Amino acid sequence: MASPRVAGLTREDIIKAAKAFNRSRQMPKWTVLVEGKEYPARPLVLNAAGVPPNDSTNSHQAVAILKERGFETRYEGKSV
Repeated sequence: MASPRVAGLTREDIIKAAKAFNRSRQMPKWTVLVEGKEYPARPLVLNAAGVPPNDSTNSHQAVAILKERGFETRYEGKSV
């Protein structure tokens, strides 16, 4: 189960975090499209929730949250 702060994220929280997100690392397998740009799914969700990178929320939970909020997710560059 995702942490309560992560589970409570809104679509607007994620969009706001994406606008300020620094994408300096190589893209992981799971990514998300936000306003036409690709971001790493789990790091973006954790950043939007304001939780540390070692939060217990895993990539699959982050992707599920993003899908529930209407975002397109990708695995290794392919839509899922």
